[in-house]
Amino acid sequence: MEQIKVDLALDKTFLLPGNKQAAYLMIKLTAPEQVVKERPVQNLSFVIDRSGSMSGEKLDYTKKAVTFAVGHLSPQDYCSVVAFDDMVTMVAPSHKVENKDDLKMAVESIYPGGSTNLSGGMLLGLREVKLAHKENQINRVLLLTDGMANVGVTDHGALVEKAREMAAGGVNLSIFGLGDDFEEDLLQAMAEAGGGNFYYIETPDQIPGIFDQELTGLLNIVAQNLSVKVKPGQDVAITGVFGYPFTTGEGVTVNLPDIYSGETKILLLELVILPLAEGTHKLLSVELDYADVRENLALVNLKADLSVNASAEPGDGPAENVEVIKQVELFRCAQAKEEAIRLADQEDFEASRFVLEKQLLKMQSLGASLSCSEINMEVNELQENLSYMSEGSYDKVLRKKMSFNVYQRKKGRGNNKAFTG
Repeated sequence: MEQIKVDLALDKTFLLPGNKQAAYLMIKLTAPEQVVKERPVQNLSFVIDRSGSMSGEKLDYTKKAVTFAVGHLSPQDYCSVVAFDDMVTMVAPSHKVENKDDLKMAVESIYPGGSTNLSGGMLLGLREVKLAHKENQINRVLLLTDGMANVGVTDHGALVEKAREMAAGGVNLSIFGLGDDFEEDLLQAMAEAGGGNFYYIETPDQIPGIFDQELTGLLNIVAQNLSVKVKPGQDVAITGVFGYPFTTGEGVTVNLPDIYSGETKILLLELVILPLAEGTHKLLSVELDYADVRENLALVNLKADLSVNASAEPGDGPAENVEVIKQVELFRCAQAKEEAIRLADQEDFEASRFVLEKQLLKMQSLGASLSCSEINMEVNELQENLSYMSEGSYDKVLRKKMSFNVYQRKKGRGNNKAFTG
């Protein structure tokens, strides 16, 4: 059976001998494009915010999305539905999805209420998933909210830590933030700690489509528990990892979220390479471990090495790998937007604009030499961000759009089908 493809590349196609040099390493992981025929059991809990601000279209579309998702589950799957405002309500306890009509009717019975006990809803959803938890299935809480945690546990650090504990216990958390008032920094951090996905939903009519993205991904997971270990050679030091937390030891180790059919994940690392003699040198080795969902979570171990030529006369080929440079600059865009958000939050719009303008010039220069839809898209987004980066124009919607773009790019998801829309 086809395995995940591992591609390694530096931003330089060769190195000059005798020089200490900085470089960027791109690790590209590509899952095979295929439908998982014998998919694992889905053990899901839909946790729905029914606070007063969800009344009307928001709640109507949310219920429509959940009933749509229920329709795509099988009798082998487990599902529960939790609703929360200031109180937490068990709409449907965890059970096998054998009578979809009853489950859909239970979802339709949800009505709007008061405040937002986000922690209570999440924890009850977790409890229900734990009731049917098994290691060889997909165990996930899907939480949709449009507001701030203002009842129950409200401390951001405690909520993120609870999400991390969930993931450590084998239950992942995906979060859907709807509208203008939710706390994007908190929800993104919770989704990241929970090993799931975060989605920004600008308008209610997007809810069914984005739920479909998450469900399609869950039904087509190729691998879980991905771990990338990078072991540098004696002449190489790893000085940074873009976008992901990592642990150090004999090199660095990065844990990645689930990968779906046809999905590409990109991991970027900063390197310092000590002076090399002329010739070909092995720079580093990469080891990928994961559990193959298609093979009942059988463990897979893949290895790859990266060598480079040190030569004062490299030949007629290009000196730079434009694909790696492109990915580095796309990530730099995310960093620039993150910094611009921080400055704008402090109402320092002049400094915020300066950061964006500086990155815009880099992207325009790169776009002039490289025909690329992703570069063009980032140029357009930077220009749009700049046009609203001023007092009176910078608002919650712009902040959420920029923040979501940063989240996707920093996780190497800028070009993935499962994370667009």
